[in-house]
Amino acid sequence: MRDEPEDDELEEQLRQVAARFEPVPADLFRTAVGAYTWRTIDADLAELVFDSAVNRDDAALVRGPQQDRLLSFHSDGLTIDVEIAGTGPDRSLIGQLDPPQPATVEIRQAAGVLAVEADELGRFSAGPLRAGPIRLRCSTDAQAGGRAVVTDWVTI
Repeated sequence: MRDEPEDDELEEQLRQVAARFEPVPADLFRTAVGAYTWRTIDADLAELVFDSAVNRDDAALVRGPQQDRLLSFHSDGLTIDVEIAGTGPDRSLIGQLDPPQPATVEIRQAAGVLAVEADELGRFSAGPLRAGPIRLRCSTDAQAGGRAVVTDWVTI
């Protein structure tokens, strides 16, 4: 078990010995850090700017049926609005791109990737999706100077 203080002490001693006798070369360290920064170079990151599960109006917290969850992600030039519905192990997703445009939307989960098409009005839907972490990747129409946008991971 990792709870033992002796294990932590031994691990720290091994770290010190390795750093002393076989340190990571500075060039290798800089290269590794540089490579990590390029991990999403082909896509813009869309930041979560609204989550109805977090940004609730306290006056709305009364007993009633389960409300759908609304999420909004924003990047430079593209907003992705998503509505998550369902309880239990399965969820459904309805989304809208702004500005409206055709795109391929990949819903990434631990179980794999589900690709759906957004129509010319930017609308898309998918389901059933398993409850858990998801991330969206939107690839807009290449003829219109397309690009890829990925969202933060969120748990549905």
